[in-house]
Amino acid sequence: MLNNDFSGIVTLTTDFGQEDGYAGTMKGVILNQAPQTCIVDISHNIPAFNLRQAFIVLNAAFVYFPKGTIHVMIVDPGVGSSRRHILVHAAGHYFIGPDNGVLGRIAKLHNGQTWAMDFTSIGITSASSTFHGRDVYAVAAGKILNLGYRQLVTGFIDPVLLALPEPVKTKTGFDGEILYIDNFGNLVSNLRKEHLTNNSTLVIKDAIVPIVEYYSQLDFTAPGALLNSWGYIEICVKEAQASLMLGVTIGEKISIVNSNITEEKKK
Repeated sequence: MLNNDFSGIVTLTTDFGQEDGYAGTMKGVILNQAPQTCIVDISHNIPAFNLRQAFIVLNAAFVYFPKGTIHVMIVDPGVGSSRRHILVHAAGHYFIGPDNGVLGRIAKLHNGQTWAMDFTSIGITSASSTFHGRDVYAVAAGKILNLGYRQLVTGFIDPVLLALPEPVKTKTGFDGEILYIDNFGNLVSNLRKEHLTNNSTLVIKDAIVPIVEYYSQLDFTAPGALLNSWGYIEICVKEAQASLMLGVTIGEKISIVNSNITEEKKK
């Protein structure tokens, strides 16, 4: 029987991909303990070891689930090491995963609480050094659904915080950078609506990029920018990949110019 504090939903966010059986194995472990669980895949296509993208995707998605949902995040470059296992409670949701900065950043952003977890109390005394998703975190999710989390936690901690670049204010606007490239080749930046004014223009790699409201306003041959569904400013091209057209990768600098771009270039 499910603990009443939880929705009965578990989400998975991993870099496992779809070709191997890793994600399916985790689901089997969870369902073996709590057969009534609804398991939802947020994504298994996070690029390998990409903590920044794991944060962006999970942080954007979790708010659309019912409160009391357990979110398991397994993008874990340090698997098998001595890094801590943590539980975060933030915005009415629960997050399980390694203490590598992703969940710590979610806790900070949403004023959450973080506990260290000790799994020996629920009988986990050994685990594969390469698959904590199966042997630790999936087991923990099932146990928490049935019994609650208090017997797993040992005390509050300050988690590791993922380093994320913040926009920098300039004389003419803000400087940011590309954080994420989605499946459509759209360039998602760390700039948001509050960094724009009515006469803002974007500049990336010396290209002037106009700001539009929706995709169909874009040109087939030139990039534009808009606020995406997550609230970030992204650069995109109509039915094409902006990343390829502009030759841009993650980390590329991007600027908002909140003035007449032509006049600025003359100075």
